[in-house]
Amino acid sequence: MTASPALDHLALTVPNLDDQVELLITAFGMVAQFRSEHFAVIVDSGSDFKLELSTSDDGEAHLRHLGFRTDDVDAAHASLVAAGMETSAVPHRQDFARMYTSFLKQPGGMEVQLVKYD
Repeated sequence: MTASPALDHLALTVPNLDDQVELLITAFGMVAQFRSEHFAVIVDSGSDFKLELSTSDDGEAHLRHLGFRTDDVDAAHASLVAAGMETSAVPHRQDFARMYTSFLKQPGGMEVQLVKYD
């Protein structure tokens, strides 16, 4: 990973996306970077930390994954696989999000996303 890997975002599912987005914007001063019917990216303007929010299928809040920025997704991905993590999605381009990314699962099931933004 980078010399100083940085926590970039948390991805969560929430029961009521509209209410959660409104609360984060009005009560916490966060900014909606992207919004669709079932998905939103909300940014803390002071730190650039992001919350990826999507609609929950079961009416409960859930952690989907932890997102980390890295300068080299391929090398970081290979290093984490060597350390015992399992590949969920090989490094690939996501043009809609303007990023290069991969997903891995830790033993026990916690998912991690590696990202490098354009």
